[in-house]
Amino acid sequence: MNKKLKAAFAFLTLASLASCTDTSELYGGAQYIGGDFLKNHYSTWDKGLKEASIERHVAIENERTGYFNGKETKDPNSPEDYYGLGQAAAWHPNDFKNSKGEIYNWAPDILPGTGIGEWRDQSALYDVAYGQTKKLSLINPAFSRGYLSKLYNGQVRCNAWSSYSLVELDKTGYGTIFPSELLNANSFSFAIRGGSDTPSVGRVSTFNLHVTFYKYGADRTSYVGTTIDMMNVKMQTNRSAEITSLIGFYFEDINYDPKGVVGMSMTFDLVEDVYRNGDVTIYPSDDFSDDNEYHIGLILLEVFFPDSTWN
Repeated sequence: MNKKLKAAFAFLTLASLASCTDTSELYGGAQYIGGDFLKNHYSTWDKGLKEASIERHVAIENERTGYFNGKETKDPNSPEDYYGLGQAAAWHPNDFKNSKGEIYNWAPDILPGTGIGEWRDQSALYDVAYGQTKKLSLINPAFSRGYLSKLYNGQVRCNAWSSYSLVELDKTGYGTIFPSELLNANSFSFAIRGGSDTPSVGRVSTFNLHVTFYKYGADRTSYVGTTIDMMNVKMQTNRSAEITSLIGFYFEDINYDPKGVVGMSMTFDLVEDVYRNGDVTIYPSDDFSDDNEYHIGLILLEVFFPDSTWN
């Protein structure tokens, strides 16, 4: 995490960061301090990305040549089963084993005892924890700078850091230009969960996720994109801030050459989310601008291009 973000912790008390409850997520820096779920979403798009021409859409499902998600075997109604990297490791075991031939840990993803506002050297977790081993800031130090560096520091769960570890998204999503141009990568993935301002009743929610990769156009000033539509993605909402899934895909499976990628965006559509508490049944909205009583969004913790190279 860069020095500016680290310094921003001085503006918050430890009490305000003591938990990762979905209803009081906070953001780094004075601009995002507050407990309002609707107002604290990140919706910044770097210049030129919304105007980019989308050349191709690829729709994929949760299957071997589509996207992986959470545990290898899952109960579709169990929030706890949308956790970790089990399915990815089962489908691609050679890419999820450390030098000892063991599957990487999903947690701990930071050293035990690391205090809120303190970012210690995490190298003891290299070759042990997946996030710390594969984080983009370790591959390319340029990813350790800026507000979105929280998505590249290897922390795949909240660990009481609240919004200093995550980015909350509404359906309009976000778009970013990377600090370097991608030369080579086999796969793309991210650590994520659902988040809602309903009372914390754990459930499984379903989304369509849209990840777009951008390359320079012929003029080297505009961008062209390819969108991967990940259909019917299930993840836990409000069961626990620590239950995150590794979701992603291999570029070979979607017939996409990632060389030259300079940015990405992520948006979503809500397919189904039902909040039930006793006799109360509520359908949260994914549109943060409407007057629905409750709303739901995505909680993005980390973005990976494992073992990639950048110019």
